Amino acid sequence: MDYDYVIVGAGAAGCVLAYRLSENPANRILLLEYGGTDRHPMHYVPKGFYFTLPTGRYTYTYPTKPFKSDGTGEGWTRGKVLGGSTTVNGMMYTRGFQADYDRLVELGNLGWGWDQILPVYKKMEDHQLGASDVRGAGGPYGVSIPDARDEVTDALFEAGRNYGWKVVADANAEDVERIGFTPSSIRHGKRTSAASAFLRPARRRRNLTVMTHTRAAYLLFDGTRVVGVRTEREGRLEDFKAVKEVLVSGGTIESTMLLERSGIGKPPVLAAAGVRGVAESPNVGERVIEQRGLQMQVKLKDRIGTTQRLNTLPKQLWEGFKYLFTRKGPISTAGYDVICGFKSSPEVARPDVQGLFVPMALDMESFDAVRLARHSGIMFLGYQIHPTTRSSLHISGKRPEDPPVIDPHYLESDVDRKATASILGRARAILAQSPVAELVAEEEYPGPTVSTAEEVLRYAGDSPGTIYHAVGANAMGPEDDDVVDSRLRVRGVSGLRVIDASVFPEQPSGNTAAPTMALAWRAADLILDEG
Repeated sequence: MDYDYVIVGAGAAGCVLAYRLSENPANRILLLEYGGTDRHPMHYVPKGFYFTLPTGRYTYTYPTKPFKSDGTGEGWTRGKVLGGSTTVNGMMYTRGFQADYDRLVELGNLGWGWDQILPVYKKMEDHQLGASDVRGAGGPYGVSIPDARDEVTDALFEAGRNYGWKVVADANAEDVERIGFTPSSIRHGKRTSAASAFLRPARRRRNLTVMTHTRAAYLLFDGTRVVGVRTEREGRLEDFKAVKEVLVSGGTIESTMLLERSGIGKPPVLAAAGVRGVAESPNVGERVIEQRGLQMQVKLKDRIGTTQRLNTLPKQLWEGFKYLFTRKGPISTAGYDVICGFKSSPEVARPDVQGLFVPMALDMESFDAVRLARHSGIMFLGYQIHPTTRSSLHISGKRPEDPPVIDPHYLESDVDRKATASILGRARAILAQSPVAELVAEEEYPGPTVSTAEEVLRYAGDSPGTIYHAVGANAMGPEDDDVVDSRLRVRGVSGLRVIDASVFPEQPSGNTAAPTMALAWRAADLILDEG
């Protein structure tokens, strides 16, 4: 069967595209997803991601080339389910700020400034705090602020205030040094994902077809025009034609591999994989940016905070029982309770580091098992928001099952090293500030052996620190060698766009889920305007 639009990938971008494009009943839409459905109830329990994220049933984990001092690499994890990573992530709803989007225009991408993107967010959002000049209410995507105030979070907020940060109700509203509860993709105690907010209502429309467990193997061409997608499903190949366009929304890794498998990319990469070139595009898979974080944990003197409500099986069962009836409690909140943004040095113009505090402690003897400690504590994760070091990812062969070759690079530029070296000291300064200092017994990790700038950078490079926000592999730009133009059309071919996080040439502030959904909403406007 022919469709007007074939969308590859039902993640943050693909679900929004399906929602928007199917609003016109004349458009026939096919949405392809390699993962399965999001029906499992754990996908809707906010703390359920502790169970769904590590299983492998709902995620891919792509190994990287070695980059650590011990000769090992890490895995880059992505969602493999309707909703993509928005169904399994930590539910942080951080959007970026005016400077991030106006920067896209400075780079030559007209139509992507704050004047165009802020109205998109206001249409998308159903924010618990209500509508304002910078947020929306009544839209399809639920956003809330955690009701997680306790002795530990109160102390963190007061410590931040005493340190000179602004305590804010909405961390997305002001691009200043700040601390507050983390805006979360949660509504009425249930996770909001791209699938639940956008795809579920769209599936009631007769003009939308959704196919799960279906891998996009190759793009189909008529000359240099993309006319459809060849898929693999249950061992069978099947072709689907797109009368108007194919919209690739597989995410940074999968979208890049689909382009290259289909002959769009850097000639030496394609030749090495045995792929016949269709269009030379030298920056496909290049210019990738990924954030690198570091963690610490302190032990508290008293048994206070969230740890004490969840650190045994009976307590977890009791909180789960209460959650079923109230949709409240520690199970109803996202992965990170408290968020802060700060400058790595007084010289930078705006906050360039994001920090996250969780009033919980992990058992250090079973760290890999993600088991809570018997004692109380505070965990911290911090990362540079806008790294400049570039990585790359490419196909290793021409078959869809061939894994990517991810060559990660971190902390190689002076600006990245300086920003990251500041993070641990700043977290320690907050935790040493009254009144939180009176609660802290000791630092459990990394401890005093990680203090100098070089020690911090080595720790950041060698400990598990990938933030899973890679962008740039198919970046938009005005030059002939940029993969897509400002309307997200792939150069060198027609009938094809890439619409996902891979087209951002730089990291938006914070995380990528919300910016990617806004990107897809804006892209749908462009597509619909063209008819």
